[in-house]
Amino acid sequence: MIYGHGDDLFSYRDRVRMNFSSNLPAFADLTALKEHLATRLDVIGTYPEPEPRQLEALIADDLGISAGSVMVTAGATEAIYLVAQLYSGWASVIPQPTFSEYEDACKAYGHIVSYYDNDDMEVLPDERLYWLCNPNNPTGNVILKPLIRHIMREQRNYMFVIDQSYEDYTLKDMLQPREVADCHNLILIHSMTKKYCIPGLRLGYITASPIIIDRLRLLRRPWTVNALAIEAGIYLTENHVKVIPDMQKYLEDAAQLHAQLSGVPGLMLMDSDTNFMLAYMDHGHARDLKQWLIDNHGILIRDASNFHGLDSHCFRVSAQTPEQNSALVAALREYFK
Repeated sequence: MIYGHGDDLFSYRDRVRMNFSSNLPAFADLTALKEHLATRLDVIGTYPEPEPRQLEALIADDLGISAGSVMVTAGATEAIYLVAQLYSGWASVIPQPTFSEYEDACKAYGHIVSYYDNDDMEVLPDERLYWLCNPNNPTGNVILKPLIRHIMREQRNYMFVIDQSYEDYTLKDMLQPREVADCHNLILIHSMTKKYCIPGLRLGYITASPIIIDRLRLLRRPWTVNALAIEAGIYLTENHVKVIPDMQKYLEDAAQLHAQLSGVPGLMLMDSDTNFMLAYMDHGHARDLKQWLIDNHGILIRDASNFHGLDSHCFRVSAQTPEQNSALVAALREYFK
């Protein structure tokens, strides 16, 4: 679903003044990274490492695990497709609503896909993956770590793929790679794109047992991670850069936005543990609201109607600056009035 994601800013160009459609804050400070990359533009004149082993070693050291347990990818999306390819032909259980690329990747590699229907559970083959987005996109809810551990203990024969791309956007306790380094039925997906707000550079990584990582390496094409992305990853990891200075304050702003939107007549908000949230309109269609906000206020939201299990009344927004959040609330009050 290449053209069905959020942050479709490219479709509107200079018409957008405030972007709530991406799950990333538009106010992230990338000044230091840009200044560093400006001094390293010479790297585009040579091939990067076929596999970004230097960056993998830095990440592993930072996480307290072996370098053999880390594989850097071109964003979390490449990681998702590599995992689906590795387990080609298996059954994949994907609770909904969630990120669409799990289903797309699984169908591309011949998986039997289940949406966690109880009837399916009785007939699915034992070669089975469970895909969990945690925190979940688009709902923003977090499955607590003790529950995940319980599920994995109860289902030792199955593989679990837990996408923690938004792990840096919640105050909830998340699984740490060093805690599960010896777990052979778990793959964790991480996103430097999300952590450092650099979606244009496409940078993510997988942590898993060295056995799984070695098998994934056999599938990856060389040079999928470009030289500038590697350079950015090394700089950000070595310097422990924070592009969002105060995450706690940001999440407090997000909670305030959630409360204000919940008070708009005609809207119902799902609980969220992150900076983004899912809203339901009791009348009208999200596509019409999206267009009206663009035309009248230069505000871009995410029409969430194409998530499996959601309908045309659903949209998603992520918190931005307090001033922009207030502008969004005022615009929505105007629309529903």
